[in-house]
Amino acid sequence: MTNEAPTYIKPGDVLAPKRHWQLFHVLYDGGPTGGEKANATGSSLAIGRWDTKPVLAMRWNGNRENPIGNPQSRGLPTWFIVPDEHARQIIETQHYDFSNDKIQFARDFLELKRVYFLTRCSTTSCSNFGNLVLQSYPPEKLEEYIADLERDDLKFYCIYCDQQWHPTAEEKPRLEEVLKQGLERYRTRGGR
Repeated sequence: MTNEAPTYIKPGDVLAPKRHWQLFHVLYDGGPTGGEKANATGSSLAIGRWDTKPVLAMRWNGNRENPIGNPQSRGLPTWFIVPDEHARQIIETQHYDFSNDKIQFARDFLELKRVYFLTRCSTTSCSNFGNLVLQSYPPEKLEEYIADLERDDLKFYCIYCDQQWHPTAEEKPRLEEVLKQGLERYRTRGGR
């Protein structure tokens, strides 16, 4: 067994700065910078939240000589947040060859047609126990979900085991912030 240096840090592992950035989903991983594969671009594309705002992010993955890639801060790999006015064109470019479903998913996230929250399945008998589960909330019902959360009536749902559970004490304030920010942006964009 060799202790070989990593070719590059995978985009799913780029989580800094934790105070501001929350990775939601890696849309594209182009492999290491200067990679030999024909479709290797050396870049990655992801959606996430910067201070609760849904954003598109990009980065150069790096390679064996510089596995951290670019951008980086204090020796940690980070993401470049794409300005809103460029996000749609990047997602829809032919270069990435995303399916229509993937484009719609990213667009819905960025345009707040849905508000998403990641949690982990807490049903011990579930085949997905402990793994991420996506929760989706339509913006026109956010007031209702916020009220349910305040009354401790809001539950998460896992499609694998068809079970529900309440948010943990750690999740509840984060979820409340995400729902309230989503509601504020929904109202700003002309929602009721």
